[in-house]
Amino acid sequence: MSIKRITAIVPIEILTTLEKHLRRCGIPGITVEKVSGYGEHPNYFRKDLMQENSRLILYALQSNVDDIIEAIAACARECGIDGGIVAVEDIDRLVSLADGSDVPPASLQD
Repeated sequence: MSIKRITAIVPIEILTTLEKHLRRCGIPGITVEKVSGYGEHPNYFRKDLMQENSRLILYALQSNVDDIIEAIAACARECGIDGGIVAVEDIDRLVSLADGSDVPPASLQD
């Protein structure tokens, strides 16, 4: 089974709604970080143009990627958000720090 890392940069204010959408997709866990940057929607009220957003990182099976991306996009539309980005990358191996064993791909979905 092919494992993917999905990274999404989204506005902070949609996190609660986005979590509900992802849970409906069977995502057992996500990592959320506060990030700053500028791009399509710079903050013109700041000299450095930086805007605060959230970066979500999750791991999923290839077969679930399209559903996850659609859930993120549906949440953005529902919340009236027109910015953000999603990246999908191949992962060769996930290892549990608890015991050093490989994380079974089946554990990436509920």
